Amino acid sequence: MPFTLLHPALFAFGIACVSIPIILHLLKRKRRPIPWGAMRFLEQAYKKRRRILTIEQLILLFLRCILIALIAMGVGSLMLGSGLQRSIPTTMVIVIDQSIGSALVYGDEMEIEKNKRFAMQMIEELEQSRGDRVMLISAGRPAKGLVVPETTDFGSVRSIIETLDPIDSGFDLQQSLVLAQQMENDPSLTTRHVLVIAASGRGTSLMDLEPESRARFDRVFAMQPAQEEVGNIGIESVNVNRSLVTHSGVSLPMGVQVNLIRSGIESDLQDQSERATSSIQVFDQKSKLIGDRRIRWEIGQTQATVIVAINPDSIEPIGARTSLLRVLIDDDANLRDNEVVVPVSTRRVIRVGVIDQVNTLGESRSSRAGSIASSRWVRAALAPDESFGVSILDIDASRAASSISGDLDALVVLSPGQLDDAAWERIASLHEGGSLVMITPDRDGGSIDWLDRVEQLMSGATTDNIFDGSFKRDFENPMSLDTSLPDGSTNLLGSLSGEYASLSRSVRVTQAVQFSSQVISSDSENGQEVVEDGRLPILTLDDGSVLALEFQPRNLELGGRRGFVVVFGFAFDLDWTNLPARPMFVPMMQEILRQGVGRGSMMPSIIAGDRVPSQAWVVSEKRLHLDHEDPTLSSSGDEMTRAGVIAQYDSQGTTRGFVVIHPDSKSSTTTISNNEELIELLIGSIDVETVEWVEQGMDGDESAQNSSRSALDHSAGGVSFALWMLLAAGIIAILEFILAKLFTTNVHADTVHGSSATQLNQAGGTR
Repeated sequence: MPFTLLHPALFAFGIACVSIPIILHLLKRKRRPIPWGAMRFLEQAYKKRRRILTIEQLILLFLRCILIALIAMGVGSLMLGSGLQRSIPTTMVIVIDQSIGSALVYGDEMEIEKNKRFAMQMIEELEQSRGDRVMLISAGRPAKGLVVPETTDFGSVRSIIETLDPIDSGFDLQQSLVLAQQMENDPSLTTRHVLVIAASGRGTSLMDLEPESRARFDRVFAMQPAQEEVGNIGIESVNVNRSLVTHSGVSLPMGVQVNLIRSGIESDLQDQSERATSSIQVFDQKSKLIGDRRIRWEIGQTQATVIVAINPDSIEPIGARTSLLRVLIDDDANLRDNEVVVPVSTRRVIRVGVIDQVNTLGESRSSRAGSIASSRWVRAALAPDESFGVSILDIDASRAASSISGDLDALVVLSPGQLDDAAWERIASLHEGGSLVMITPDRDGGSIDWLDRVEQLMSGATTDNIFDGSFKRDFENPMSLDTSLPDGSTNLLGSLSGEYASLSRSVRVTQAVQFSSQVISSDSENGQEVVEDGRLPILTLDDGSVLALEFQPRNLELGGRRGFVVVFGFAFDLDWTNLPARPMFVPMMQEILRQGVGRGSMMPSIIAGDRVPSQAWVVSEKRLHLDHEDPTLSSSGDEMTRAGVIAQYDSQGTTRGFVVIHPDSKSSTTTISNNEELIELLIGSIDVETVEWVEQGMDGDESAQNSSRSALDHSAGGVSFALWMLLAAGIIAILEFILAKLFTTNVHADTVHGSSATQLNQAGGTR
């Protein structure tokens, strides 16, 4: 507990005065006794009362010393912990919430306006003449210091607060507290530190604290959390079941999956006779409606998933072979979580290179009598004719290094054991650009050392040895495929889940590469197979062994966009499996091709507040303003905190990619936070005994403003220690006066009584 004196000199002088009663008590003037006959009776009475008189004198001496000490402490304005005196300079750190939750409109006013007004009111408590200072931090993720270090220019701080608008990221109090610790903390200066949290307390705004480093403050003030529910519906996420659209050939059915999140449902339960509804609309980048759907919420329902069917022929690219779809729901209490943009890859035709041991006539040099080359199976599945929108380029494995074109969207490697180092380098370069790479074992078997090259393809110069222990396995009895797809929302074959069981039932596998157990790890909590470093099984045998793996893009910061890599444990040959001749082969290859090319060529979408991934080829970035957007909505420096689209350009000024930023809808929930939970979280992260709540000025009237005025003086123990000292001094003074009168009266009465009794005793003895 801090111990500080405003006036040390006055305090020292007052404490010195405590010695005065003691000195007077000890000083006794020496007098020469003069005999007096009647005095002997008083001396006899005094000797009988001497012990009692000594105790009474010591009590009065103690009270008089305490009285002087209390007056000294009161006059010296002694401070102990909660006694925050207004003459001590204050450093106030204001953490203001401008996250997506602050965009909520309640009572015809946006939450951020209440936050701003509360911050303004707390600044009114400060005085420049006293040396008060203020620091301002925006808690919208990522938290940033708007006024750091602290300043005495309160006018400039007010101007900055007035310009704040809601952003689309969540509330980051943890990082705000880290920034707050940058305030000057000179131990030689007498300064109190006050933290002000200007946040409504709705939803998750204060629930993400982790007590890693405890910030030190003398007092913490926070807005009283909201007490009334308000309904709101936001778009949690959007997924497109077809990540690639081709403008020639067949058009496959396409749907947009919209996941909605609903909060504040208590306000909707008051009238249960009418269920809430939501309208979902999908627009292209030119604001043309291309799909819509309406759903009706069940009573108490908080989440919903809606599929909106759209016509892929209506999707046009805007650059970098990409199209943008805009998903919009009805306006409600928070407008910033009602819209999401999702990217879709577009191609006029999909260019696929197939590497095999082929001659100029397209026949396999190693073809056995009556067998069909693996490359012919691939061509038959991907491009039986021009209506499929796929163009096949046959590449001889012996000349692959010079034949692999940089504009290929996908590469199917059917003879990996025949490729030299230069060919693998070309494959790695193509993969770095986002192209899909599918690899199967050599048709004629042989070594599987090429798995080491796959490891290098995925991890660059580092080798993870994930395929150590893999071997070729022959099955005495043909094995069947597992009739269910492995778990994983990103499985490239996810679109076939409805018909996969019937398609896979007739497939048999005679021989395959048995992948090492290191490829897939087990989830200790539920026993399910999980993705490890981007690896995910997409085909498994009925004994649980992995038959095909997908490697998802990763390490985007280390050299450009990475595409998908799919490794099959079997060759596309009837000696390995009957799959190429079964109905499942065509849809399997089409899905892997289209989904792999579409997902791998797109930059991943991020949540507002995340860092925008920067690729090696990126020279400049610019926010892309769609037709429906207000160009003044965003300003320089806040691109990653606002939902939208960032265009990325290479050194030639060509648009190479787009980064789509989604609003953090999970942080815009309107659920009322529990005061006790908030206090526990705050005390766990801040070195303070309690959190002092200040009522919100809901309508901005004078009474509401006055409710937070003088909060530094009067809220939660704000009565000064000096006042208590002076009050105690008054009580001691009254007590001392009463006891002094009482003791004096008793002494007089006892003396008179004792003298009279002595005389009577002597007279009786004489008689």
